[in-house]
Amino acid sequence: MLLNKFNSVSFLRFLRGFCLQLSFWTLFSCSKTANSHENKAYLGITHVAYGITSIDVTLNGVPLFSTPLNFGQTTGLPGNPYDTVTAGIQYMAILNGTTTLDSGNVAFQQGSHYSLFVYDTLSQTPVHVIIFQDMRGDNIGTYYRFLNFTPGYSLGLILTNAADTFFINPVSYVGYDPQPSSYTFNTLYARTGHYGVRAFYDSTNYNADSSNIKLLSDSLVLDSTKVYNIYLQGLYNVSSGPDTLKIQSIRLN
Repeated sequence: MLLNKFNSVSFLRFLRGFCLQLSFWTLFSCSKTANSHENKAYLGITHVAYGITSIDVTLNGVPLFSTPLNFGQTTGLPGNPYDTVTAGIQYMAILNGTTTLDSGNVAFQQGSHYSLFVYDTLSQTPVHVIIFQDMRGDNIGTYYRFLNFTPGYSLGLILTNAADTFFINPVSYVGYDPQPSSYTFNTLYARTGHYGVRAFYDSTNYNADSSNIKLLSDSLVLDSTKVYNIYLQGLYNVSSGPDTLKIQSIRLN
């Protein structure tokens, strides 16, 4: 046996040293495991910048996702659009190929979830970003944040199904009011289900045959106790192609 190579004194010294090493690596391993979930935040990204086919995003020079994000797409999966990022201040760059479209410092709070939208600035600067801190919901209501990425119009929504109709009040284009505090979550009670959606730009006239109302979808789903980003994407008077006005929904939990 290999142990026979040691006399009793040297074997005791070996065993003592081995135990110390084992204790050290056990503590190190436990410490590493304990810290593995610390200092993390969660970030979902949506691309709504017109005329930009796709974007990449880096944090401190490291790509956040492996393949470019196309126009109209959101990272992740329904119910989990988030990538894990390091909490704290990060240097973010938005790129199209090798061209930097926008860059600057962003701050993420540990354990928090964020939605970031890359949108058209309607100026010489191609894109800008707006970042929202998300809520995780509860077991009581359904929550939504409504955003308008359609330039030139303040737009609201009419949501209708066989049992119910309700209105989401008009909001201006995000680029005109890029303050996250202007777009809070709203609560729905007992209004879940499948809805047809119309957009309107004149709050004094809700008639479905009016020229100020446009049918967008008959399949918007609102599930009980879920949290959503609901937003308008596209140009109001465009009826075909990638810039067609449409309603989009991102489930956050």
